[in-house]
Amino acid sequence: MPVIVVARLRLRDRALLDELFTDAVAAIGRAMKSDGNLAADALAGADSAWRSVSAWQERHLMQAYLDSEPHLGISARLDHYCDEATFVDWDQDSADLPDRRTSWHHLTADGKAAELTHPSAANQTHDFPRQSSRLPASPQAASAKSRNGWPLRPPRPSGHQAP
Repeated sequence: MPVIVVARLRLRDRALLDELFTDAVAAIGRAMKSDGNLAADALAGADSAWRSVSAWQERHLMQAYLDSEPHLGISARLDHYCDEATFVDWDQDSADLPDRRTSWHHLTADGKAAELTHPSAANQTHDFPRQSSRLPASPQAASAKSRNGWPLRPPRPSGHQAP
């Protein structure tokens, strides 16, 4: 039975965005190439929160990814990046990535908060706003749609010309 993993990280300082984004792209890229990975993607929220979601064939394959670089190093830097860091996983009949509502429900109902030096109140209560926009996991995916129907790039304002 596939295992779904959702992580939600909120930047404690917007000045760390480039650093976190670089690490996130590396982690998602590595996840997508890892044994047992069925899918991986990321979402960005207006409240400086980032959420990743992935599907795995089996728990031990997911754990092997979690125990490898770059994920291991990024996990060690969560306190540097975040004032909120919450994780949840569950077994699911389908290997499809869950929709936003399902991810948010599991995260707020069953998520485990990381121990952080300067956590927000929401880090323990899971009183998180819902995510709203989506970032591509890779440049090749930017023009595609994911299997669960979310656009991989936020819509352009009307009148905006593509490069």
